[in-house]
Amino acid sequence: MHTEHALDCVNLVPIFKSLPLDEKKAVAGLVVQHQYPKGTIIYLAGDQVGHFMILEHGQVKLSQISESGKEQLLKVMQPGDFDGEAALFSHDQRNVTATALVDSNVCQIDQNAFQSLLKSSPQLAVNLLTTMSQQINNLQEEKTVSSTSDVAGQLAKYLLETSASLHESSFKLPLKKKDIATFIGTTPETISRTFKQLIADGVIKMTASLVEIVDQDRLTDIV
Repeated sequence: MHTEHALDCVNLVPIFKSLPLDEKKAVAGLVVQHQYPKGTIIYLAGDQVGHFMILEHGQVKLSQISESGKEQLLKVMQPGDFDGEAALFSHDQRNVTATALVDSNVCQIDQNAFQSLLKSSPQLAVNLLTTMSQQINNLQEEKTVSSTSDVAGQLAKYLLETSASLHESSFKLPLKKKDIATFIGTTPETISRTFKQLIADGVIKMTASLVEIVDQDRLTDIV
């Protein structure tokens, strides 16, 4: 993978972004890019973690199967999101399944290669620990901010991110409304009402699961 392209992936990850350039380049040298068509299962719950994943382009859903056998949506990864931090330091198993909702590009860092790099560069290990501790200190504040965001704002953000991932202003929703509700942390009824309000306000048009963003500026203002 081209070094500059790999660096772009590395810079998406907070624990890497603040590292000195030479250390970021060392991490970037481990990056391998993979392309996953829509619907591809990237990994299954129970698989060995094996690698750290950075989503460069597209959307990936993380889900679990409940005791009743139903799929439970846990998260929708957007460009810049990452998964599998445990793969950098341990040999845990995946506890979720990752599936590409749309055609997606993923940057991956192999566990063994990363651990070999840490052993050869103690300063990188120290810098990573410092950065990770700073990230932990910021988590509570970020959680407080996100919990105050209203449903309309979160739905608007999801629609804008989906539009950006697909490079289209008119698109079919990759998720069902009930799954969008789960992702946002609300009820399907509230999601339906919010969609109706956005339509009534002339911000979007919608037919079944087909959405057209009519006024991107107003939708952005809602976020």
